Amino acid sequence: MDFFKLKNNGTTVKAEVLAGFTTFISMSYILFVQPEMLAQAGMDKGAVFTATALVSIFGTLMMALIANMPIAISTGMGINSAFVFSVILQQGYSFQAALSAMLLAGLLYLVVVITPVRDWILNIFPDDLKSAISAGIGLLIATIGLTGSGIIVADKATFTTLGNLMAPQALLTIAGILITLALYYYRVPGAIFLGMLATTLIGFVTGLVHAPSQIVSTVPSVKPTFGVAFTHLSDVLNWQIIPIVLTFFLVAFFDTTGTILGVQKQMHTNRDTNKSLIASALGNISAAIFGTSPATAFVESNAGVSAGGRTGLTSVVVAILFALSLFFSPLLTVITPQITASALIVVGVLMLGNLKEIDWSNFKIAASAFLIVLGMPLTHSISDGILLGGVTYIVLTAMDWIKNKITK
Repeated sequence: MDFFKLKNNGTTVKAEVLAGFTTFISMSYILFVQPEMLAQAGMDKGAVFTATALVSIFGTLMMALIANMPIAISTGMGINSAFVFSVILQQGYSFQAALSAMLLAGLLYLVVVITPVRDWILNIFPDDLKSAISAGIGLLIATIGLTGSGIIVADKATFTTLGNLMAPQALLTIAGILITLALYYYRVPGAIFLGMLATTLIGFVTGLVHAPSQIVSTVPSVKPTFGVAFTHLSDVLNWQIIPIVLTFFLVAFFDTTGTILGVQKQMHTNRDTNKSLIASALGNISAAIFGTSPATAFVESNAGVSAGGRTGLTSVVVAILFALSLFFSPLLTVITPQITASALIVVGVLMLGNLKEIDWSNFKIAASAFLIVLGMPLTHSISDGILLGGVTYIVLTAMDWIKNKITK
């Protein structure tokens, strides 16, 4: 295990394995959401399921071996809806052409992160805004947990409102949150993972979580989507495809950058961010090749970090579990949003501690940080939150520059 430098990073094999389980359980929902989403674009559900698992395995292993970071890579929520509804259903591209555009975006991503352009992008924000990004991710994670469990629901008048807290599923979520908070408060090792395990057991006892109809299943064929990105490149070699390629690239890049910065802040470390970006770029290229929507670093990786993950060994465990899921996919049906909600909400609480690192007396910083922190949960997007606060910071900085030039 010297490869991962466990001792230097203040961790153990046990802690890393537990963290890997926690991250995997928190993000395993993507294996079932993704096929349903992409099926609306005419893609084969079984192939998408397998492709998603393979991308998760490959991308996460790249993160482990190249960057030694406890960050998981998989197909991102949000950008998958853009892939389906914007590019395919609205603009009329076939899913094969969309995958070809993704391949070009992935190659662009890789070129950017191995050139000096990456440094300009990564250093554009001061440390205060990096803290805001981490806090915003925390709110986004908590929002995912609250809405997925039914504690917060949609409302026509106010957009969101409090759900029925007496509903059985909501009560299961609340029980999980309280158990996890208690375990964490008393510093029980692996509190988040144990909280999810306890919630699952309660779900079994109360009948809210059902045992799967079978344990082992065959691996669905990836043939309907594998490699079609190469065979349809001629469909996208035109000027009209540039905005789509740039969108795939920018969303994946900023989502991943935000997650990496958030994880590093959570770990109190400042490792080579570029290595993580290279791993993410390779994950994006693999997504186009296997046949699923763009990949990104998953914000749920913070759950594993909070459970003790500090090195790439955590990512190796996540990759192994994704590999096993190919054969035992029916078992994953017991992991409901009500079970993962407790982990996501508790992690959100922990990440909000980064707000104290922001200089709220500096209006330029305060305004930009506020829009980042508020923008992420409201838009349900890391990149959109960074865009709102980032543009504000750039504009106010430009105004400062103009003011100084005038007063000189």
